Amino acid sequence: MAGIGPAPKPASKRRRRTPPRTYGAATPITAPAAPVQPGELGFDAHPLVASMWAALRESFESRFYSEADWERARWELWYADMVMRSDRPTTGQAWTQVQHGLSDLLVSPAAKRRCAIEMKAPGRDEDADAAVSMTANYQRKLQSVPSTEAQLHPS
Repeated sequence: MAGIGPAPKPASKRRRRTPPRTYGAATPITAPAAPVQPGELGFDAHPLVASMWAALRESFESRFYSEADWERARWELWYADMVMRSDRPTTGQAWTQVQHGLSDLLVSPAAKRRCAIEMKAPGRDEDADAAVSMTANYQRKLQSVPSTEAQLHPS
């Protein structure tokens, strides 16, 4: 059951570097993402709910949402809107349900790590850096070799 216990640490912060026994046991399945992201939420939402909808639409994860995921997000945010607009005080149980719904959509970093998904900020490409370094070393070595013409006709 997902969500039980603490979330795993990011790979960069783990002490143990050996992969677990189950590493690679599952074969990933690639499915197409939703062809078009939905535009409007479809109801007059609380400003925080509308802000969450906008953040979901612009997030990295949104590229991988299917049409069913978008409908699930709309449904979860509708419930969050109902909780926030209720005349009764918000109970801990209602708020927990909202948080579970968002976790199921992989909104939190902890939920992503439980599914072995780690987001990394775009940075320098190590392979590109290595290729540039190798090319520079190769060019340096070529320049250090005397040309054959200088060897044939010494002055």
